[in-house]
Amino acid sequence: MRTFFSDTWRDLRALPDDLIRGRDALIITALILLPWLLLFLKRRDITSLQPLTWIFAFIAFFWLTGHRHVLPPLQVRRPRLELVVALALAALWILYRVGEYWQLYAIPTFGLKNSCGPISETPVPKMIEMFLVPVLFLLVLKYSFKAMGFSFDKFSWLAALLPIIILIVYGLANHPLQPFAVSSACYFFGAGLPEEFLYRAFIQTRFEAILRRPLWAVWLASFAFGVSHVPIDLAGSFVHWQDALLTAFTYQMTVGFALGYAYMRTRSVLPLSLIHTFIDSAI
Repeated sequence: MRTFFSDTWRDLRALPDDLIRGRDALIITALILLPWLLLFLKRRDITSLQPLTWIFAFIAFFWLTGHRHVLPPLQVRRPRLELVVALALAALWILYRVGEYWQLYAIPTFGLKNSCGPISETPVPKMIEMFLVPVLFLLVLKYSFKAMGFSFDKFSWLAALLPIIILIVYGLANHPLQPFAVSSACYFFGAGLPEEFLYRAFIQTRFEAILRRPLWAVWLASFAFGVSHVPIDLAGSFVHWQDALLTAFTYQMTVGFALGYAYMRTRSVLPLSLIHTFIDSAI
């Protein structure tokens, strides 16, 4: 333990120099902060930047806990083909959302509704399109479940434990128990698990295999994650398209980057799926 703290203190002192020398980190930090600057200039309200502090605190936490937890790069069999398939699935979901919100078609509910709405509208198609289809695709390519990101090592769960506890406590402090539990279940199958699998375990790792630059892989996957939320933010109000874009490329994209950074340190989908779930249900 003493060695860990002394090593961490040494790494913290070296961090500013490392950031300056590491152009990738510097450029990506600027790319992340630029949309937030535009948001601030548009709203002229410093409170609009408050989520950014929590997101960077999350990144800092996973840096502190995992910067010495070095994991070998994932051995990807056919990175370019797999990336094309993964991005095609992400694009297909965007088209599905665009068609739904523009009322080009109606999604049958089959009478399957709960307090979160028709499960045929989001949880079922998202689990099929973002989770089951890519899992089957990777099984055909003879990937193990561990290689897909279903790791149960202690470090990934211990690292995720504190954020999960904080989010649950915050959620219960602001929501009644039963609605919070139901909302969490809905978000787990309608956002947390499928999105973390597609954007972190599938898209991010394929970018990393092709580029050999992990931070750029995290940023590109988070950019795709932000783009996928544009139709949701635009739903019902095309007048405020600027606000929708700013929301997608500030809060949602930066949360995606934070989760992607955590995935880079842990290579484990399930703990991050829970964090993602409780972010959506608690906040």
